[in-house]
Amino acid sequence: MPNEQLPVSYPVDPQTTPVRRRAAFSRSTFALINRHAVKDDEHVPGRARRRRVHDESLRLIDDLTSRPIDPLFDDSMLLPQKQSTAMKWVTRILTFVFCVAVGISGCVVVQELHQNTRQKVREELATQVAERTQQQRDLESEVADQRAKIESLTAGQQSSEAGSTTVSDGIVNGTVKVHGEGVTVTLADPIAAEDQKGDLPRDKKGHTIRVVSDADLQKFVSRLWASGAEAIAINDVRLGAQSSIRVAGQSILVGVSAVQSPYRIQAIGDQSAMVRAVNKQNNQTLYDSLAQVGIYPDVSRTREITLDASGMPDLEYAKEVK
Repeated sequence: MPNEQLPVSYPVDPQTTPVRRRAAFSRSTFALINRHAVKDDEHVPGRARRRRVHDESLRLIDDLTSRPIDPLFDDSMLLPQKQSTAMKWVTRILTFVFCVAVGISGCVVVQELHQNTRQKVREELATQVAERTQQQRDLESEVADQRAKIESLTAGQQSSEAGSTTVSDGIVNGTVKVHGEGVTVTLADPIAAEDQKGDLPRDKKGHTIRVVSDADLQKFVSRLWASGAEAIAINDVRLGAQSSIRVAGQSILVGVSAVQSPYRIQAIGDQSAMVRAVNKQNNQTLYDSLAQVGIYPDVSRTREITLDASGMPDLEYAKEVK
């Protein structure tokens, strides 16, 4: 290619030669030189200006060689302000105190929100339990009234012999109100459990406190039935043919009625036989196991005991044989 057709080369003036520095993100950045905007007619040593190039095709190459750093990156060369040692420590202390205050405030707020939520849930559950208990009492009262009407109508229609048989069956099944002499067995939860409020009473070491269970009541009721008891009630809830004693959550149910401590078991029958069946002399092992957890049964004779009737079971599958 002839020399006449070669492009014109523009050598870089030694006075305007750009200073190429390596970008570093460390303490070496403090050594960078500040750059400021200047007018076009002013000349700053070490800063290359755009040259007037007649050939537009060479401007890109000229920019890459003479101005490798974009002016927008000049802010990275600004020097940070120097702080004294005292100011640094004051800033650190204030930051630490502020973080601690924010953390404590956040914990208090979260704890308060949790407490309010639990309290609302407990209040709502307590209201529901009270409503259901009142409905149960109303239904039991209605059932008792209907049973009394049925008994009065049955007594008027049947003969004396048939009526006596019906009354005897009703007493055995627990569907007739009865009275007579008998015994009363009282069991109460330990004092430590009664003083505490909550789902599970615990002692000072965090262990669960033993309270009267459904199994304890079942043991005494079984001994009373075996000794010839004719009618039994727990906290005025009569035991019928299909009555059960079971635990539901933290409560004990007799049939469908909840009972609470102290538990009073009333039985009508031969006082001497029933007392021998449930006294401490004939049940030493049972009384010792209860005494270890602070439960002390009390057995007493009662001259007159009145027990209400229990609900009559609905018979669906059992049929009379004729």
